[in-house]
Amino acid sequence: MAQAQRAESANDEQTSGSARPIKTFKQGGVEVSVWRNSGEKGDMYNTTFRNSYKDDKSGEWKETSSFSPTDLAVVAQLSSQAFQAIIELKAQSRAR
Repeated sequence: MAQAQRAESANDEQTSGSARPIKTFKQGGVEVSVWRNSGEKGDMYNTTFRNSYKDDKSGEWKETSSFSPTDLAVVAQLSSQAFQAIIELKAQSRAR
């Protein structure tokens, strides 16, 4: 539940220089976040990928940057959504 709330609040975060992603896309344990980096030449955008899973032995939630073959379709879908969001963010920056 806390992860879902974090993802929702991250989607609403639109301030530059923030320590939080400006957009987060999540399906299952796979999460793609879009980060804004302000520079002299304007805003640039980067992405990070992570995968959350519940450890069978400890019962704790853990994170990894490794993905199973079945996760790859989800990574592709979320990557497409992140790419589209970056295009829109860049267009908004140019319109200012």
